[in-house]
Amino acid sequence: MINTLTIELTNQKAYKLLKELEELNLIKVIKNNNKTSTLRGKIKSQMDEKAIDNQLNDLRGEWQRDI
Repeated sequence: MINTLTIELTNQKAYKLLKELEELNLIKVIKNNNKTSTLRGKIKSQMDEKAIDNQLNDLRGEWQRDI
């Protein structure tokens, strides 16, 4: 059984440990240059679904007002 996981490393020591596991043929490290994770770290606060809906409704209201 093969499972693929995406993890975010928060410490360089974790990468070293993963490389050691790879050398023991326990895992295979696949580098993924996914820009989402770097963007996610820049977000100051995450919004829940209701907050997103409220903000979208406010923006739509402003857009309709300017027409």
